[in-house]
Amino acid sequence: MEPSLNADLQLLAVLVHRALLDQESAHAAMQSGDPAHWLQANGKCTAKQWALWQQTIGGTRPVLSRYDVKELLGEGGSARVFAALDRTDGRRVALKVLRTELSQQPAQVEAFVREAKLLLDLVHPHLVRGYRVAREGETYFFAMEEVPGKSLQDELAVHQRFEELQALQIVLQVASALDVLHVRGLVHRDIKPGNILFSAARGAVLIDLGFAVPRGQPLGGETTAGTVHYIAPEQARGGSELDVRADIYALGATLYQLVTGSLPFEGQSNEDVLRKQVLESLSGERIRALQLSPQVHYFIEKMMAKEREIRFQDPKQLCAEIGAYLAAQESQRQLTERAQQTRPKLGLRRPRKDR
Repeated sequence: MEPSLNADLQLLAVLVHRALLDQESAHAAMQSGDPAHWLQANGKCTAKQWALWQQTIGGTRPVLSRYDVKELLGEGGSARVFAALDRTDGRRVALKVLRTELSQQPAQVEAFVREAKLLLDLVHPHLVRGYRVAREGETYFFAMEEVPGKSLQDELAVHQRFEELQALQIVLQVASALDVLHVRGLVHRDIKPGNILFSAARGAVLIDLGFAVPRGQPLGGETTAGTVHYIAPEQARGGSELDVRADIYALGATLYQLVTGSLPFEGQSNEDVLRKQVLESLSGERIRALQLSPQVHYFIEKMMAKEREIRFQDPKQLCAEIGAYLAAQESQRQLTERAQQTRPKLGLRRPRKDR
């Protein structure tokens, strides 16, 4: 298939998916060999509309005066994230764009702008940095730093699991970012591998504050915020006032997945997973089978305790314990390395002195 026809086919598929064109018309347009001409001749769009559809890929890619929008980096239920070039200073950014169909809903717009303003205010090496939030026409967007690396979820898909010391280092970095939120009185509510980017150059970077709320805010039974495999029992029960200990639980579930390659609780449905989060104890079978260290087992058990009074009570406490363990491991590694360097090699004899 010619590249132009292949692009037209992809565009028609997007238009049908977004209910901007019916399936029968899309099929007939493709069969004609010249979709643009067929659609215009049959009153399905104007030449100007077709050109706009091509430029925006059916309304899924924004056209902005300040930014040269490039490839799609990711998408969620409310927004898409694109790589982009800021024409004013040549800086590459990540551009988060509210979905067009949500831009007329005040609650969605308010939540989107609130997340952007949080990122503008919060500065930490392991938290994504926000640059500006704006509206152009009906498009709401905010520019963030372009963070190197892939999400931990993508890394797990390739490598299955992380070495435990590296996983603990990642948890330490994310916990330090959580402490910034905690000091500001915020609960992230969606800590998971998919919301943590990782690279050797930058380490772990926490992203997506779309579900963040002030601590102690009554949820009114809202349990859908966050991802069921990582939410704390008090959130799964609904109606509880959450604090940072819910984020610590979710970070513990993330640690479990990083070192084991599997989820702590699984089920046939979200409801089944939520039930297990509340009622079932965390099994240590997988941890023992992989011969992970007792210290890692301890960290997971304490972070994921059913009763939040048993968990680490704030990110600083968590950072202190994990940091101390990692420092001890590094000290032991250096001692072992030095001992190996000074140990005489087998087969070598000292020169014999003449008598």
